[in-house]
Amino acid sequence: MPVSAVRTKVRQEFERHRYVSQMPVVDMLLFKSHTEYQETMNFWKQLPHVLKYFRADEDPSARLPRDFMSGFLEGRN
Repeated sequence: MPVSAVRTKVRQEFERHRYVSQMPVVDMLLFKSHTEYQETMNFWKQLPHVLKYFRADEDPSARLPRDFMSGFLEGRN
């Protein structure tokens, strides 16, 4: 996997939370991101754990259903 793809995905995660302005939520997001980084750098996460972030980009059927009923009718949880 190229480094540019990883950087793009990290940037997308930051952009997803761009407009969060409540300080407790910002603190929680920072804590979670630091934890994710430490787990990845210490190799506590294995390859499938890291690749789950890229699954929706590679496999369009891996996206979550738009609502409960469509997911139920497709047989997904």
